[in-house]
Amino acid sequence: MPGMNEVPPGWLLPERRKVAIMVCVMLALFLAALDQTIWSVAAPKAVGDLGGLDLFAWPATSYLLGSTVIVPIIGKLSDAHGRKPYLLAGIVIFLISSALCGASGTMWELIGFRLLQGFGAAFIMANAFTTMGDYFAPAERGRWAGIIGGTFALASIIGPLAGGVLTDELSWRWVFYINIPVGGLGLIAITMIMPRQQAQHPNRQPTDWLGAGLLIVAGTPLLLAFSMGGNQFGWLDSPIVACLIIAVVAAFAWWKTARRKGDDGIMPLPMFQNKIYLFCTVVMFLIGIAMMGAMFNLPFFLQGAQGISATNSGLVTLPMSIGVVPASIITGQILARTGRYKPLAIIGGAGATFALFMLSQLNVDSDLNLARLYMFVMGASMGTLMPLYSLLMQNSLPFRLLGAGTATNQFFRQMGAAMGISLFGAMIVSGFSSQLTKAFPVGVDQLKERPEILLNPDALQGFRQQLEQQSPGSSDAIIQTAREALAVPVTDVFLYGAIVMAIVLAIAVVLPRVRFQTQEEMMANARAMAGANRPAGSPAPPPSGPAPSMPIPSSGKPPSGLPTEAAGSPRVAGREPPPAGATGDNGGSPAKQLNESVPLIASWARQRPKRIETLD
Repeated sequence: MPGMNEVPPGWLLPERRKVAIMVCVMLALFLAALDQTIWSVAAPKAVGDLGGLDLFAWPATSYLLGSTVIVPIIGKLSDAHGRKPYLLAGIVIFLISSALCGASGTMWELIGFRLLQGFGAAFIMANAFTTMGDYFAPAERGRWAGIIGGTFALASIIGPLAGGVLTDELSWRWVFYINIPVGGLGLIAITMIMPRQQAQHPNRQPTDWLGAGLLIVAGTPLLLAFSMGGNQFGWLDSPIVACLIIAVVAAFAWWKTARRKGDDGIMPLPMFQNKIYLFCTVVMFLIGIAMMGAMFNLPFFLQGAQGISATNSGLVTLPMSIGVVPASIITGQILARTGRYKPLAIIGGAGATFALFMLSQLNVDSDLNLARLYMFVMGASMGTLMPLYSLLMQNSLPFRLLGAGTATNQFFRQMGAAMGISLFGAMIVSGFSSQLTKAFPVGVDQLKERPEILLNPDALQGFRQQLEQQSPGSSDAIIQTAREALAVPVTDVFLYGAIVMAIVLAIAVVLPRVRFQTQEEMMANARAMAGANRPAGSPAPPPSGPAPSMPIPSSGKPPSGLPTEAAGSPRVAGREPPPAGATGDNGGSPAKQLNESVPLIASWARQRPKRIETLD
């Protein structure tokens, strides 16, 4: 495993402190995830209060934009300076922007402050999952990966419920104000409990600010194009075409810069030479398309095609969030206990493919209990896949690239979600218009132009009255035909989602099997390397721990020409060796014992070819 011989100092902290750190980080993560869903319920009343119905979608779009485009940049910077300063900065930005959102006087102010809030969320989300790797060995991360996945699912369940209660009982502004006391508690706790990390590689090159700027210039118009395309503008309208051209040119310029920077780039290209990491990133991108693209449009089917209320629609989709929570936790426990991930990847991919395919078979008369069942299967499948691939992705990276690699993975998942929502939404609108034209060559132009009429009871009633005036007794038949016309493209979208998840299943089948090393195995491997590097005639360190499990060159020595550390100058990753004669301050602690037996192997890990331990 490339770079996995490095032993981060955070792994040596007491277990209780590591648990306390993760709880604090998950509290901050919960707030960032909550604000992705809590706004949807408060949005109608906020628009009614502030005006600007034509800007209805922009507060959500600006939050998505802010929480996506800078994630890789923050991940790379945290590799250089540690997670703590960026987590604290993210929470502070998030809390200040929450207060400003609640105090907004116009829709434009709210849009701007939501963008700022998205930046704060990016700081938090870029570091929350990475923090797990700072304090736990690969084999021990499974349970925490599951808990983090459950945290996201819990936020998606509580968000709409909390948003409704706060909006009805207090004001829509309180969906933002509630963040302040909860986030303040997390800020204080992280400040007191989380240690400040040293740089992962003190001799690092200057930050690639040119690459960071180009990445933002490429990502921003791309997200805007997919957010507005097929919605505010047609795909061939000049604003969308201009955004796509800017994105392509900036992405090409970034790629040229990233090739020269190597590991020092904001989004290091050498990571993608690792087959495991590449597979995991592609899978997360596809999951973003299928899950968000297909599931975001399910309310169109439930409310528009089947004619149920928004409340009942929420109750139908709720089983998906409920399924994610136990599946994430159980998957994490299985990975932590067995390290066997490939069967879970196949089961999760097959389950998601099955659920989306069965959703594509629904029609206007289908039993809602079937939809609830398929949504639960979908949620359980996603709860299995997302922590699994996130953990596998981290396991494929050297410690010095943990932040950049994790953030890049999240970036592509968010991009996939934005693309899926936009592309599938455009397919639904286009398909609905086509189906209506087949059924009614003339006479329903208003419905073709505004398909959302089927989703709004008041607008639908007005349309019904208009039909009755034109042709008495025809409204029920026309509306029923319109519902059936809407069901066709929506269920087609589920089928496209099933095809996307079938690709994820195929990737799971061809994934190589790798094992997650425990902290004890990695320390034992480090001791074995110490023996390989020890000059002839020097005393061997006392043996302890299990035999090394990671493959080393057949000669038993590191490749010639690579730097090694002189005997008696051991290091833990991120620490300088003690001066001669120093006794340190750890007494007989495990940290001192490790310092006495682990040589500097990070330099070898950085320069040797990337390898993955494959099981037979």
